[in-house]
Amino acid sequence: MTEFSRRSFMLATASALAAAGIPFQVLGAGHLTLKIAILVEAGNIDLLQNISGLNTYTLVFDPLIRYGAGGKLEPALAESWNVSDDGLTLRFKLREGVTFSDGTPFNAEAAKWNLERWMGKSDFSWIGVSDAMESISTDGATGLTIKLKQAVPAALLEFTIVRPVRFLSPKAVDADGNQSAPVGTGPWVITENDNSHTVLVRNDAYWGAKPPFERIELLVVPDELARANGLRAGDLDIIGGDWVSPLSPRRARALESEGGAKIFADTGTTTMLLGFSPRADAVVADKAVREAVYASIDRAAMAKVLFEGFADPIANLFPPTIPLSGKPLPVPTRDVAAAKAALTAGGWEEAGGSWTKNGAPLTLSFLVSEESLPGSRRIAEMIQAMLAETGIKAEISSVDNATMHERRPAFDYDLTFFTTYGAPYDPHGTLGNMFLSNVDSGPDGKIYASPELDPIVMAALAAPDGPEREAAMQAIFDWLDANRALCPLVAAQRLWAYGSNVKTFVLPPTDYDMPFEGIELNG
Repeated sequence: MTEFSRRSFMLATASALAAAGIPFQVLGAGHLTLKIAILVEAGNIDLLQNISGLNTYTLVFDPLIRYGAGGKLEPALAESWNVSDDGLTLRFKLREGVTFSDGTPFNAEAAKWNLERWMGKSDFSWIGVSDAMESISTDGATGLTIKLKQAVPAALLEFTIVRPVRFLSPKAVDADGNQSAPVGTGPWVITENDNSHTVLVRNDAYWGAKPPFERIELLVVPDELARANGLRAGDLDIIGGDWVSPLSPRRARALESEGGAKIFADTGTTTMLLGFSPRADAVVADKAVREAVYASIDRAAMAKVLFEGFADPIANLFPPTIPLSGKPLPVPTRDVAAAKAALTAGGWEEAGGSWTKNGAPLTLSFLVSEESLPGSRRIAEMIQAMLAETGIKAEISSVDNATMHERRPAFDYDLTFFTTYGAPYDPHGTLGNMFLSNVDSGPDGKIYASPELDPIVMAALAAPDGPEREAAMQAIFDWLDANRALCPLVAAQRLWAYGSNVKTFVLPPTDYDMPFEGIELNG
């Protein structure tokens, strides 16, 4: 990995802008500028390195295919595409007249060069089309063909993800082939980038619709209160988004009540759920215990009290915003009597407000990390109280992020929180990584893993588009529900706040996109 230097970054960026005919830092403070808070610095924005925030990439780099609202696949650098009947050949017709922001033409050869930087490489085997890639060929300036060794039903969806599946100027690499500057075909060009801020100017040579303002400033503000105060003072225009600068429901309600900022909330694409340890000797290996936990929780109260109403109670693995999310399950109402009946039917005996089986008490280890999932300690305490009314004792173990990354993959817990990946990665991302027992999911761990479930998941991931895949996906959800293999809680809504400088706010398609499209500024 090349060392990231602000000086070398800015020199490289200045050269790229000059080559494209764009004067370096030509835009001053008097021009319309959108100011967005970001939680951490943008970093070096290298397409092959996992060390930068994903949202900034979406300003600079374009995909072949764009993930639109509701999972609709839309043309981007590829005008059209088709997949052979056997799923082994993907053909793309590339858009004509597109250039990178340094003036280099984007064509089939440039696309092939980019794809070969990651497809077929072991570091990117987690992407199905990379693992299955056999060859890439071109046909003139706009024809691109990818041959696969085996069909990847989610192939087109995978071409919508952010990193590494976007396109860098072939001139923006050093002698060793390492990225030297973030030069893409996107609507924005970076002119400044350090650990406090990133400045982007509009790419007036962009092939698509031009943004109505000239400049974006991404300002690093790690503290949520400071972000809210910046919005109040007019120093920031937009805060929010799970991956940009998270806005808690409580803070959103406070801003809303003051009237100085507007809150935008919409149905989310992720689910927060309780996972049961797949360890064979865990207390939760007993289905009766899982049934009791499931029935003991008041999801509606959780959404209302802990999420200030900015969440939707859910019983499905995925919210309806995710394609192929299955038939909606009714959200259960809390039923302590049903929870106790499940335990009794499972051979547990109640005495003095607690339960035992074969002399062993019903006590669950509840693993929580506030660093990994902010707000989770408070949610765990609410669940702990609900379980106590059933007679189930839950001992909360609150750990740091590093410890969570050790204990979760080792299944060193009875209960812990998980969050699905969301759009554009789901449903295939969560199912393939967090349920298949033979896949190394690293610190993410497993929501549930069972040799009985593996073939059902694999069949769904391999099923062709259409009714066959819908039925195969539904088979997964039916199995999970029948075996009470997980406990969905809520689908948190997507939360953003914007100030008086923003005339119109438009929600981006996914939480990995930086908001700017459709946004209008006053002035």
